[in-house]
Amino acid sequence: MKARSSVVPSYVRPTPRRVAGLPSPAWTVVLVAGLVVAIELYARSGAVSRLDLIPVSEMVSRSVELLGDRDFVVGALLRSVLLICASFTASAVAGVAVAYVMARSRWVHRAVKPYVNVFYALPIFALYPVMVVMFGTGVVPIILLATLFSVVIVISNALVGFESAPPIVTKLALSLEMSRSQQLRKILLPSALPDILAGLKLGLAYAIIAVLATEFILATTGLGQVVNRAYNNFNTVDMYAGIVFVSVFALLANLALGAALNAFDWRRR
Repeated sequence: MKARSSVVPSYVRPTPRRVAGLPSPAWTVVLVAGLVVAIELYARSGAVSRLDLIPVSEMVSRSVELLGDRDFVVGALLRSVLLICASFTASAVAGVAVAYVMARSRWVHRAVKPYVNVFYALPIFALYPVMVVMFGTGVVPIILLATLFSVVIVISNALVGFESAPPIVTKLALSLEMSRSQQLRKILLPSALPDILAGLKLGLAYAIIAVLATEFILATTGLGQVVNRAYNNFNTVDMYAGIVFVSVFALLANLALGAALNAFDWRRR
């Protein structure tokens, strides 16, 4: 059976770049492996204090030990993961929805756009005293701060995507008497999808940063608080083990999100 050819011309579809015969993902692995080996050798050379840096092998070993600690897994790791997922989901849904309304309504665009621009310059963590007064020190202020921190980048990217739809296509949809929902599904979303994907990837990174940073100052538990407590107690091993968990989760979450979203990206079909 003959394989179906892509409907997108080859000059439009992005092609993987190869350097010295290796694709980009392979070079990423090589660079990360080289960095790990360099840190391992430098930490074991005695040129740096153990209070500043420990070998990567000890970081990984301690991380594996913590996975056997139920209190750490449930009270810190799982809690932070759920907060990140909740914040990212809220920012993704709200960001795309707000961007769509802004693209469809000129007066909403004029009313909301200045506040979106202000949020770029506003240090969002300056709002945490207000959040504490209103909602206490539970999970609600953490989710709200992380959502506010990440939703702006989602709105901005999605808005660029929605506004990039060719006017002639929009006029054609009106001439065909397509409903608003049909225009959204068949014209606006496919046109805006590449920019929405970029915004969602950045929104995920922002959500991870915001949740962990907020746990440093608001929470009594969570992965961010584990790292903070270890740092204050000069427990370098646990501090770096927490950083390993953060790095691995961020990497896996980004890869999973990228794989899921690329399946809907028409440029890669």
